[in-house]
Amino acid sequence: MRGPHHHLIIGDGASAAALAETLVLTSGDQLTILGANAGQFGKGMAYADHPSAAPWRYAYLLNSPSGAFGESFVEWFEANWGDIRSRIAAYQPRWLDFAADHLDAGDFGAVFAPRAVFGDYLAEIGQGILAMHAEAGVRVQQRTALATDLAKDEHGFRITLATGEVIRADRVDVATGGPSPQRFGADSGPTAFTTLYGNEQTIAEVLRPGQEVTCLGGSAAMLDVLRLMQSVMDEQDIRLRVIIRGSKPEQLIWARPRKEPVTPKLTGPYRDADALLAAVDAEIAAFRAKGASMAELRPGYLGWAAERGLETLLPSLSERRKVMPQLERRFRRATHNSLADYARLQAAGQIVEEHGEITWVYAETEGKTRIRLKRAGTRTNEEITTSAVINTSGPGDQLAMDLLTSGLIRNGWLRMNETKTGLIVGPGLETEVEGLRYLSPAVTEIGAEVLAFPLEDVSALAARAKAANQIAIYERFQS
Repeated sequence: MRGPHHHLIIGDGASAAALAETLVLTSGDQLTILGANAGQFGKGMAYADHPSAAPWRYAYLLNSPSGAFGESFVEWFEANWGDIRSRIAAYQPRWLDFAADHLDAGDFGAVFAPRAVFGDYLAEIGQGILAMHAEAGVRVQQRTALATDLAKDEHGFRITLATGEVIRADRVDVATGGPSPQRFGADSGPTAFTTLYGNEQTIAEVLRPGQEVTCLGGSAAMLDVLRLMQSVMDEQDIRLRVIIRGSKPEQLIWARPRKEPVTPKLTGPYRDADALLAAVDAEIAAFRAKGASMAELRPGYLGWAAERGLETLLPSLSERRKVMPQLERRFRRATHNSLADYARLQAAGQIVEEHGEITWVYAETEGKTRIRLKRAGTRTNEEITTSAVINTSGPGDQLAMDLLTSGLIRNGWLRMNETKTGLIVGPGLETEVEGLRYLSPAVTEIGAEVLAFPLEDVSALAARAKAANQIAIYERFQS
């Protein structure tokens, strides 16, 4: 009979909560949650709230309608609407105007909820998961701390914190979040920021009415920069330059009555990734010609990929590994609210788009930043000088991860695929070290399966965690 068991989860977001829900722990065991936002377990960075004094509170919205996040969230959203409405009205009253048609019809599933509101829902679920374990006699601890190193000896795992403290555990789950944005040389300085999230207060302090802000990339994070600027200055004072290599996200709107998702007919097999993507593009064009929008395209292709599996479409493993980044770019989505404001300010000349490739960034101490840019269709570099720069590029061609995950890769505990674009785990989310599991949106292969789309959806993360738990239970039964 085994003694008390200590299970440690490093991470406090949706991936961590998905893993915690499926743990099989017994009375006397200990469960420790370790993360920067451990007290709000389930939110993580993606759905974190902001200080009550922050004017950008509730400014960031989900990139899909609320209904895409599950019926239980829609029911919770509607049940708590009275309190939620008053809070949003105090910070982002214009949001109510955009959502009015759906709200008046009682269609909460079609509304783009603020991400912090979804975070409240996730935190409520997270606390419920921890309470479930506590009621079973498990000692539950939530610790706000940063894990910087992970080692293993004959006594189990040793987790070193940023403070130097060492924690012991028998089994460890790492769920520290998705890839970091790609970097552009010396791109960090007093007015140059490698990410928007977590830097809002500092960015707000350096913004000046009428001075230009430059976004490095056209991802949905760029639209969040716009919403931050709208929250801290008069709209007429906004000046935004956006450097885009590909295309911007597309709005995803649920109309009434709802349209059914498209049903892709592609069956393959295809000789390589380029042939598959060309077939996808041709089919997307045909669906659009018949009136399909992103609201029908994205869920249709997500379901198609899950049902078919890339292995039936591309026999070559190396070709399957090339697909995810390219396929995801075709279905990037954003809110109608943000894109409508973007288009309006672009027409007014307050937002300027530059199409090209960023080759280097020089963040200087004088408060100016120089950007070296190769414009689309040219071979020469030119420089742009701007007052403030925010990296909104998203993950690049080479995967960049947090400090702890990078250490696991470097030590051979966690494998990276041959294209250096994703991480590989076993069918039970196991790594190369017994007792250590890993789950995050950076995972692109689980067992023999190469994923077609990133694990960015909360329900997809939960499904993967449950499947891994079933595998673990089966293996214990077999042994």
